[in-house]
Amino acid sequence: MSEVIVRPKWLKDNKDGTKWYVRTFRITNVRVASQAFFFALFVFLLWSTWFSRLGGYPVSLFLEVDPLVGFATALSTHTIYRWLWRGLIVLVPTLLLGRVFCNWMCPYGTLHQFIGWVFNIRSNKDRLQSNRYRSGFQLKYFILTVFLILAVFGSLQIGLLDPICLLVRTFTVAFGPALDYWSIDGARMLREAGLDVNLSFIAFSPGAPDQRVFAGAWLVGLMIIGLVGMNLVIPRFFCRVMCPLGAFLGVLSRFSLWRIDRDVTKCTDCDLCLRSCEGASDPHLLLRQSECFVCMNCVEDCPEDA
Repeated sequence: MSEVIVRPKWLKDNKDGTKWYVRTFRITNVRVASQAFFFALFVFLLWSTWFSRLGGYPVSLFLEVDPLVGFATALSTHTIYRWLWRGLIVLVPTLLLGRVFCNWMCPYGTLHQFIGWVFNIRSNKDRLQSNRYRSGFQLKYFILTVFLILAVFGSLQIGLLDPICLLVRTFTVAFGPALDYWSIDGARMLREAGLDVNLSFIAFSPGAPDQRVFAGAWLVGLMIIGLVGMNLVIPRFFCRVMCPLGAFLGVLSRFSLWRIDRDVTKCTDCDLCLRSCEGASDPHLLLRQSECFVCMNCVEDCPEDA
């Protein structure tokens, strides 16, 4: 009997009759490259806002393509503003492929996934259990409903938990000023030691070495530290449990044209697809389309190409 090495799709027969899977292409590598690109773009645009001369960079790009921010703003102001169409950049791929934004483009989702990867101390058995769907994941739909109801009555509160707004606020209110503080104080110490250091180049804000302080900065910083830290309890905690944008895209993804299906005639119930599932979407059963992040881990991990 020939032995099959676990890895899907690309087979090569050896002289002794064994079969080895040859990985000529990994879709997850493309996904990681996409995540790195969009996270770097987000940081670059955010960094650009610190400078007095922006040079025409679209620093608000991520906020403008956020369909939930645009939709909630239109509801609360009863106005269709001119840049609302930019939300189609996210909506169209969602209607075609599902929640592809969550695991291919969202910088906040990338941050959570990276932290979960760095501090991954779970055994394979624990990873299976932590990636099973839980009823508590429905909380994000309740949060979305509350925010949209408030928007209908003129109260725009979606920015409190929208991932793009949350990440922008954290960097500008908490992390940015903290870097200002450390860089300016460090530069002053170097100058006191006799080194020639230009403070205007050290500080984020050119021209004046003033330290920026925002009310509630500690609260904002501790909030994101807490949310990111929850990944040690539940992987992708914010994305699975609290993200209103994920809930919004999840509702739309129910109508997506493309989806991942399990071939029950090939499936051996090994649960390998569940071990690396980012969305806890039950790929080993009937996949929950609204919870699937389209990470493609299940497709690559399946030894039966099911």
